[in-house]
Amino acid sequence: MATLTVAALELIRASGPLLDHAFATGVVTAGITAVATYAGAGLVAALLVLATGARTGNPGGRTVLAGAVVAAVLRLVLQGLDGEALYWTGLVAVAWVVGVLVLAVAFVAGRAGGPRQAALGLVLGCALSVGLQLVLGTWDALWRSSWVGWLVAALIALAPLISVRVANPAWGAGAPPTCRPRRLWAVGPFLALAAMMLANPAFVASQSGVALGWAGLALAAGAIVGGWLLVRPDRWSSLVRVCVAVLVVAGVAVAIGVSGPAALVAVVVLVAVVGIALVGVLSVRRPAPLGWWRPAGAAALVGLGVVGPLLLYMLDYDVPLPVDNAIVPVLAALTVAITSLHHRAPTPPEGATDPDGRQPARVRATRFLLAPVGVLALVGFAMSTTSATGADVPAASRGDDLTVMTWNLHYGVAPGVGVDLDEIAATIEAADPDVVLLQEVERGWVFGGGTDMATWLAARLDMTFEFAPAADHQFGNAVLARSGLTEVAVHPLPYGAGPQSRSALSATITTASGDTARVTSVHLQHREENTPTRLDQLETLLADEPVTGPSVLGGDLNAEPGWPEIQLLEGAGWVSAVDAVGDPDALTSPADEPAYRIDWIFGQQVTFTDAHVVTGVQASDHLPVLTHLTLP
Repeated sequence: MATLTVAALELIRASGPLLDHAFATGVVTAGITAVATYAGAGLVAALLVLATGARTGNPGGRTVLAGAVVAAVLRLVLQGLDGEALYWTGLVAVAWVVGVLVLAVAFVAGRAGGPRQAALGLVLGCALSVGLQLVLGTWDALWRSSWVGWLVAALIALAPLISVRVANPAWGAGAPPTCRPRRLWAVGPFLALAAMMLANPAFVASQSGVALGWAGLALAAGAIVGGWLLVRPDRWSSLVRVCVAVLVVAGVAVAIGVSGPAALVAVVVLVAVVGIALVGVLSVRRPAPLGWWRPAGAAALVGLGVVGPLLLYMLDYDVPLPVDNAIVPVLAALTVAITSLHHRAPTPPEGATDPDGRQPARVRATRFLLAPVGVLALVGFAMSTTSATGADVPAASRGDDLTVMTWNLHYGVAPGVGVDLDEIAATIEAADPDVVLLQEVERGWVFGGGTDMATWLAARLDMTFEFAPAADHQFGNAVLARSGLTEVAVHPLPYGAGPQSRSALSATITTASGDTARVTSVHLQHREENTPTRLDQLETLLADEPVTGPSVLGGDLNAEPGWPEIQLLEGAGWVSAVDAVGDPDALTSPADEPAYRIDWIFGQQVTFTDAHVVTGVQASDHLPVLTHLTLP
């Protein structure tokens, strides 16, 4: 259960960049693709139960094992693909692994003591996923072509098969469960919450403001507490189950609705108690009706329960919902909470004495399964803290001249399907800038694969960073620097015509001789026809960040030469670096076939000596702009 959960969560995260590829052709296309992909888990379940003879609808060990074997093959094949082949095979793999996980939950939960065991597997899987992400710096192995990517891919693919062998060589031929949970479909919203926050250290780090390593370690600690509660032979009263249901909903509401330490505490408490709620979800008053199509329908509903909350939450940033999108994960939590209150144990097999599924002392060695979670989390924590950013950077830059780059990273998703942080880092490294102004930086966004880009890039490049939320705390602007950044200011910009909140991030950098320059990363509203919104945003920024000395402003203005936005800046005394000392005909977007010039670097009280657009980069849908400048 735990190893299958790790595999499923990795592919759920991977579906974000894959669906973003479909999003390039329209919101409707992306929506249909997402629904068809995740509903396809039902087809997977139907194929497996029919192919393995489980026509009653209660999947046996052979059913789950056969699905895990195919899932392992798909995962290894995915590691060697790119482009359209990766896109289509990846969507199939997502549907397949979700379908197999649903059958595994049904298989385990339908046996004596099964609800607790299934819940424990899901909780441990979330914690193992967190530890693995910490070890990888949150950049999943699927997107890596190195030996590290292949090694982790092999571990994820083969771990379920190895665990079956270690646990019981005859498990694959074991008897089918005595019943099947009626509310299996509620696993879908749980997995959506897991991908969004419960198993997402980048989300917790960005939402709470703590370092990534500490966020992941806190999540793992919460899961260990939750696992310990599940292996204890306690019978939970109705009051306890109601309190847990309330904590699940309140935890999600606080985690998504506030920032700072309160968000961290909320998620940790949520992880610690959600296992008890899952036991209630998977327990049944009476067995589900027989029929091969019933687990297939449940798997389809689980798939839709996964993608529905994620899709609605993310699409709000392009097609706004009539309500705050934060209500979406809260409703998912409410679904899990309410479903968990129908707590009844499966009918015990003949001779069983404990219908509640409590584990007798002689088999509670299951508690030792908590050890790998702690070990992996500690290893990941050590790796993340040894590369912590900002600890050793000098207070001043290495010289008196500055090299500045601006780049819209498109939350790390490349036009050709993939998340290539190495190419991004290598491009920045080759330019050797003192300051990098970044836009569309994701820190846990599922559509970007759940990566904490700011932390990963800063650690990889040995730079410090500051981050400013825009759409939410997982998506915004960043400033990276090889020296310290001071007087950091975040400027919220008018929403205007929307559909997404925008911001700007300003900071002060000090040169070797002690002179200072103010640098600002900004991203304006993106729809072409909404010039009035962009003008309001620029006027707000100029008022909030008045020029009092050497200043550089860079970013994706979503405005072309000659537009009113550019005229406004020029009228306020700002000088375009590319127009002053570069090629004004150089285009920046889209990266694969540039047709527009919408990325800019402006300066006041500085002298630009060189400026150009960096070409030949396919890690984002924008090309970076690089300039060299001197201070007076």
